[in-house]
Amino acid sequence: MVAIATAPASSVLGAPGARPGIAGTAYDTAWLAGVPDPADPGAPRFPAALAWLVEHQRPDGSWGGAVRYEHDRVLGTLAALGSLAAFGRRAEDREAVARGTRYLWQRGHLLAGEPVEPVGCELLLPALVERARHAGVPVPPHLDIYGRERAEKLRLLPPDALYSPRVTVVHSLEFLGDAGDLAGLRAARGANGALGNSPAATAYYLARTDDPRALAYLEDCLARNGGATAPVLHPCETFELLWAAYHLFLAGAPAARLLGRADRATLAAALRADGVSLSPTFPIADADDTAVALLLLHELGEPVAPGVLARFALGPGGCFASFPHERHASVGVNLHALHAIARVPGYRDRERTMARLLDYLAGEQRGGLYWLDKWHISPFYATAHALCVLADLPPDLAARAAPLADRAREWVRQTQNADGSWGFYGEPTAEETAYGVLALARGAADRPSARDRRRCAAGLRYLRTLDAATAGTEDYPPLWIDKCLYTPTLVVRATIAAALAVARGGRTTLDGEAKGAGR
Repeated sequence: MVAIATAPASSVLGAPGARPGIAGTAYDTAWLAGVPDPADPGAPRFPAALAWLVEHQRPDGSWGGAVRYEHDRVLGTLAALGSLAAFGRRAEDREAVARGTRYLWQRGHLLAGEPVEPVGCELLLPALVERARHAGVPVPPHLDIYGRERAEKLRLLPPDALYSPRVTVVHSLEFLGDAGDLAGLRAARGANGALGNSPAATAYYLARTDDPRALAYLEDCLARNGGATAPVLHPCETFELLWAAYHLFLAGAPAARLLGRADRATLAAALRADGVSLSPTFPIADADDTAVALLLLHELGEPVAPGVLARFALGPGGCFASFPHERHASVGVNLHALHAIARVPGYRDRERTMARLLDYLAGEQRGGLYWLDKWHISPFYATAHALCVLADLPPDLAARAAPLADRAREWVRQTQNADGSWGFYGEPTAEETAYGVLALARGAADRPSARDRRRCAAGLRYLRTLDAATAGTEDYPPLWIDKCLYTPTLVVRATIAAALAVARGGRTTLDGEAKGAGR
């Protein structure tokens, strides 16, 4: 890795063509591994993906991220088993299927104990179970615990919008299984040949038709990830840029150093329309990207109108939704909407809206200690964002939010490990350590206390030690939530750079001597 904290913020983000993409996932790779070869339907079209699955099965028999999160492991394992059981012909393939099946029987019952499920899980889980059973896998009968949630989600979806490229379910259309309508799937394709910018959904479609545009999209996904794996989302360049820039902004970097002229023009045009989406190729705006773009462009002096956020409001007196047709709101989305409304003047009924959002956040503070977002499994992510946003509110609102912030800050202090790191799931990570540092260094209205500066310094030492131990590798454990856990490398890299900057004596410049950290 380059020495990301020694250079201007713009070089942390890098030139558009040189930015790292989303790391490959077992879930999406498994769907590619399950596409049959049209010349030999008994063989896989992407044999390197099938071989990757066998080589990357975890010691416990599962597939998924390094941090154990059962939803991620169970969905990844079901997807892998469906492909391996269908196309695996070697003894090691059969052994991999046996070990993966054993994992489902041993750990599948733990799904109910986790607070956040992946995107589309209520729809995908039964389809994955059926796919694996059809391939001959003896899947345990107790996995599908989302019958009620599935019925609610299908009720929220307009019946005529199932195959619409402008409704988010397009990202998860593999849930249709054998019931998928080929003409509808073809109509759901984007201009880039993908269904909802999802390699998994596109592979599901390609398995049913020899579509050259879908094939070209999947081949591009593989080429960008070393030839054997696919990411959970591609492309998503607007999301990656905005969230990397936002973390650097939270650390005190001037917005003028974060967004280039072309990016500003593209974002401004989207805000004048219906909002910002994760990519120009994904025609569904979301409140998260819209709020952050609104905030950053305002800081750059661009003439932006905050009223664009109103289209994401859940009715009078409600909070904000990420997308239409959601079952539940996101803490992070409402934090970022609050931050934008507080900073960008002109939102209708501004004072009452901010007060309402504070009430929402108070109700979502778990045990009166921390926050958890639907887009990230670690509460250090949402809690760091909350503390930074609450510290940036107007004085009257900041005073009202002070009890929430004080309790959360103490939780962050008390959960730091002896070596200076943070990690919610039994093992420390560089990303969570960066959130811990940001929470204490930037999550207070005044200068951090002496004890918080010492805690930040310990976090900095951990990141430096980790970087030296891993020789600057970028093996970041997946913590972000889509249909499985994934790693947006650019965003994580920028978050660590932000933490390294603010940990050095409270300075907010990104010029300094610390190096970026790997895992």
